[in-house]
Amino acid sequence: MNQSFKELVKYGIVGFIGLGVDWAAFFLFRDVVGINYIASHILSSILAITNNFILNGYFTFKTTDKIWQRGISFFSIAGVGLVIGSVLLPVFVQLINLSLSHLDFDPLAPKVVQNLSKLAITVIIAFLQFFLNKYFTFKKKDV
Repeated sequence: MNQSFKELVKYGIVGFIGLGVDWAAFFLFRDVVGINYIASHILSSILAITNNFILNGYFTFKTTDKIWQRGISFFSIAGVGLVIGSVLLPVFVQLINLSLSHLDFDPLAPKVVQNLSKLAITVIIAFLQFFLNKYFTFKKKDV
């Protein structure tokens, strides 16, 4: 198995852990605390991003040098993903609602539509961020 594939698998494992952090915090902020779904998305994403930086550095890419430089790169890439996700989230909510509006049954509950939208943008952003982080944030020096 080549190194990039191993890293992708490990990145996926870290991603699932981060997904758990993200979604648990999202539901906590939105459903328990009562914060708007977009603000809840932003807050939960920040927690997951922090978790993923730590785990990817040590577990996935095994890099312990240049922590500040890598941190700035990782959080910058994550920030771009967060902005893209925060813009796409309400767009996907509207698209799902529009695509279901012609059907003869009651529309899906707003939280279900928000969850489906968050899931879709999570997948899109995860793939984008893997490649950006692999080739920029956690790039190892050629020896």
